[in-house]
Amino acid sequence: MNRRRERGAALAEVSILLPFLILLGLGLTEIGFLVADHLAVASAAREGARIGAAAGNFDIGTQTADDIILRSVEQAACSMPFGSLTKVSVYAADTSGGVANPSTQLNEYVPGGGGLNCAPTGPTGMVCSNGCPWEPGTRSVTIGSLADLGVRVDFQHISVTGAIPLPTINWFETAVMRIQPAITS
Repeated sequence: MNRRRERGAALAEVSILLPFLILLGLGLTEIGFLVADHLAVASAAREGARIGAAAGNFDIGTQTADDIILRSVEQAACSMPFGSLTKVSVYAADTSGGVANPSTQLNEYVPGGGGLNCAPTGPTGMVCSNGCPWEPGTRSVTIGSLADLGVRVDFQHISVTGAIPLPTINWFETAVMRIQPAITS
């Protein structure tokens, strides 16, 4: 008789604890997806800043330093399966890493109507949304007057599991690097 009562008590305990354990597991899964997206965005910002610093004032015909930066960030964002890229900002950074002059040294790009171009080649799917006043050809690559280039990548993470009503999370990552001096021969 005691065994039946013990089995019944164990079943009651499991039925009470199981929903909490499932909810905990789904919550941890959701946090894992968010962390994966965040790491991809942090990598995209660093890669964009690194490439932008090396590209300097590159501006040849239809390809500029910003195009190279955007292509790099876009490729990293394409590997972000649980979030979406919402904006990329390329700017001259001040000493604290913020935008030095938002009206003249800030270029903002958003995904175009066709979305991101995740193919390894071709033009970027990003379009300028603020007139892009900081022309890549005007960036100083002279020793003594080198600018710090910042890249900010904004993204949106939407709940993956759907079982937990989490809000959409908007997050960003920023990376700043000194523009490399031009090599003269």
